[in-house]
Amino acid sequence: MDNLRAFDKQVLSNEIGRSALEIARIAKQNVVVGKYEKTGSKEKKTGGNLRQSIKSEAKGKTAEVVARAKYAPYVEFGTGGLVDLTDMLELGIPASYAAQFKGKGIKNVNLPARPFFFNAARIGLKNLLVRLNGEIKKAIK
Repeated sequence: MDNLRAFDKQVLSNEIGRSALEIARIAKQNVVVGKYEKTGSKEKKTGGNLRQSIKSEAKGKTAEVVARAKYAPYVEFGTGGLVDLTDMLELGIPASYAAQFKGKGIKNVNLPARPFFFNAARIGLKNLLVRLNGEIKKAIK
């Protein structure tokens, strides 16, 4: 039991922080970034605001990963008839969460979903559980 108490105090907060960083890193790798513009004989990637807006913060046994760009949900879920909530629903987050980002129907814009955030969270949380399982097994030996 003493080993499990030590595990709780030392390892859990480290693993949660590690997972938050991992989720942010994966999300940044997966996010669609701007487009290429030709300037003279070179191509330059434009955009990147969404990637730069992805941040993680961990304090003790809690962590937060956010994409602060206002248009992040529209990239993640798509718009109009092309909305896809699969990754979010697989994490157990209710569809009502995405409803707050639904447009007012003024414009008919159908952009495909380009998931980057919730699939990263799913991967990061799965990796966290695998690591915690290994740490618990080590602690009870």
